Amino acid sequence: MNSNPKILFRLIPIVSLFSLFSFCNQANPINLDGSSSAAGVLLNVVLPSIIGAETIPEGLPQLSSNVMYDAGNTYIDLTFSEQNPVDENFTMQIENYTTVSSPSFVGYNTFTLTANTGTHSIGFALNADDDNCLDRPGDKFSFRITKNSTGNTFVYNVTVRDGDYCVFESSAKSLAQLGGLNAMDNHCKSLASGKGLPRDPAHYKAMVGALSIARGDRNPGESLSSTSFFRANKRYVRKQGNGTWVKVFSIGGTWPPSSDFDNPLIDSGQYWTGMHSAWGRMDNNTCLNGSESWTDSSGSSSGNLGTSSVVTGDAAYMTLSSCDSPMTLPFICVYSPD
Repeated sequence: MNSNPKILFRLIPIVSLFSLFSFCNQANPINLDGSSSAAGVLLNVVLPSIIGAETIPEGLPQLSSNVMYDAGNTYIDLTFSEQNPVDENFTMQIENYTTVSSPSFVGYNTFTLTANTGTHSIGFALNADDDNCLDRPGDKFSFRITKNSTGNTFVYNVTVRDGDYCVFESSAKSLAQLGGLNAMDNHCKSLASGKGLPRDPAHYKAMVGALSIARGDRNPGESLSSTSFFRANKRYVRKQGNGTWVKVFSIGGTWPPSSDFDNPLIDSGQYWTGMHSAWGRMDNNTCLNGSESWTDSSGSSSGNLGTSSVVTGDAAYMTLSSCDSPMTLPFICVYSPD
């Protein structure tokens, strides 16, 4: 019978691997410490690459997220598989990073896991690397957690993404073309997707005051909260017509800010807002038709306009226009997660 030497050659590594595991199943156990066993060296090298990840030592946590954002603080939960009957102390340290801004812990680099608890929250702070809202490939950092009582330690790797929120102007439309808040939001989503902006395009919304049963009433001037239209401790940036990026404003603890913006919301001109100069919704000046703003294109109602200005009040309201005007203007689209 003819034999194929190529097939025989390919079978040798497979037979060898079966022989190795058969040997492992004998009565005498193999020491998997690479310093004292050739088989242990092989398994320590081969098995982690097959599994695809290192094993976290006993007593150390899993991360609720391995993604962090710059331009602010990111908090994650540490989840421990077992609860200890006594308090346990842990130490953390930054190992290395490839971001422009060096990451740091929010608060101390030590924490105590209280007895009989299985989770603990920690935070990381990274300054903004730039004035755009685009992720930069390769940005990451690693940090080490050590359990003080046992010395068990592990290095966690996390990815860093851009934490700025994007602002851009829509294409110009007349009031008759706006189609209500739902259509305006959908227009922002479509434009954000076409521009290739990061994060979920579904979270881009029209920066207008509006009453809407279809989409929910909107007041961009509302008090800051975890669900308000604008968010605390965020930087808002946009791309100018010349291709450069600029910061528009940063939000601290209050909104709207008492100081001027860094740059206007658009390069020049006016845009639909439906707000007064304090950024509150103007129900009567949102081209309201029944229960839906931005749907009345008759001359019996008006819509407020903002203008390209660093003056906060002017950015929200400068003048108004009759809703039957053929004038075409953009509105502002903003990243605003639900």
